[in-house]
Amino acid sequence: MHAEELKYNFIKRYGIAISLIALLSTVAFYILHLALRMSDSSALVVNISGKQRMLSQRIASQAQQYYGHLSNTGDKENIQEIRVALYRSMKEMGDANDRLSSGRLRHGETIAVSNEVWELYFGERKLKNRVDNYLVLVDLLLHTKTKHSAKGILNEIISSSNAILPELNAAVTLYQHEGEENLTLVSNMELGAWLLTLFVLMLEVIFIFQPMANQIRELFQKVVWNRQNLLQEIEIRTLSLQQANEKLAHLASHDPLTGLKNRLNLEAELEELSKNYRIHHLPYALVMLDIDWFKRINDTYGHDAGDFVLCELAMIFAQSVRPQDSVYRAGGEEFVIIFNRITQEQVMKKCEKIRQKIQDHPFSYNGNTFDITISSGVYHTDVVEVENIQVALKLADNALYEAKRSGRNRVVMAHEELVVVA
Repeated sequence: MHAEELKYNFIKRYGIAISLIALLSTVAFYILHLALRMSDSSALVVNISGKQRMLSQRIASQAQQYYGHLSNTGDKENIQEIRVALYRSMKEMGDANDRLSSGRLRHGETIAVSNEVWELYFGERKLKNRVDNYLVLVDLLLHTKTKHSAKGILNEIISSSNAILPELNAAVTLYQHEGEENLTLVSNMELGAWLLTLFVLMLEVIFIFQPMANQIRELFQKVVWNRQNLLQEIEIRTLSLQQANEKLAHLASHDPLTGLKNRLNLEAELEELSKNYRIHHLPYALVMLDIDWFKRINDTYGHDAGDFVLCELAMIFAQSVRPQDSVYRAGGEEFVIIFNRITQEQVMKKCEKIRQKIQDHPFSYNGNTFDITISSGVYHTDVVEVENIQVALKLADNALYEAKRSGRNRVVMAHEELVVVA
């Protein structure tokens, strides 16, 4: 074979090999991009469904508080605050219901609604219509002025809340299951891309580089170098796929803004602590924290400033807890801290120390410095024993509301009087 033919053959074969590598790189990039989008959408829809379930319980609690203040004409400021909070919760739950049932998540981002989800919301169980009817009752309560007229509506709200709670739990479980299936699909796609890469590279070695080595002995060392380079690329691709899997797992269970854990695993970890308490009597505390007047920050300084505050608070919370404790961003301006193996006195001191630390912390953004305070509601196993974690969450939420109602910037421990009997 002449030198020119060897040169032409070399260029042709090498060009084919490079083209295949470029094609595989493009496929791998597309799969990684798709994996990140699917993971983000799965985490978002699980968060929305979990928030909808939480809002259904919060609305029932707020409705009872509104009813309790309705006849007190001298308590206009508190009842107005309850009305605003109840109206906000009603709007948030309605928005979550529309987004979950339609698949339109945010800013034009949509997901395909599965047959199971459609059946849950529009089929025989009619969850979409039942939630809408539930919110209609809440709106009717807000427009009722007398305690006598409101009593019947309140009873319907409580009854409806208990009735739709199993369905909302089913929605959360369904979205979690679908999210896990999406992650499994992505993992299989990644494995398929990796196997395809190995197969194509093996074909390149067999049909491109080995014939070149046999035909051109003087280029043997160069062929060996190319083969080693390809094997190294395989290792790099394998490492990249492993890192992508780890990143997907992290994104599915963590808040993308603050880096804290999200609600995806909150209840599971809380259930484990509750089990340890029942078996081994290991006390724990559940703390719900909410930023006071956070809307003013967003309205005055913009949402970028609000995001800055959320990240700063996440850093303070993470630095203020022990290794055995966990910090979560529950959504919006609300955070949750779980303190493991801690006494009632210790958790109150911890929460007060965190509250004071935040009050003293200078929040400076784009030349503006503003003061931030938080209100906290604490549930501890030694104060009130509960049958399930949902009651513990509701107690902490009620204590948080009590802290808000009594002036904000304070820590309130849940007690038996705060238990809402459904």
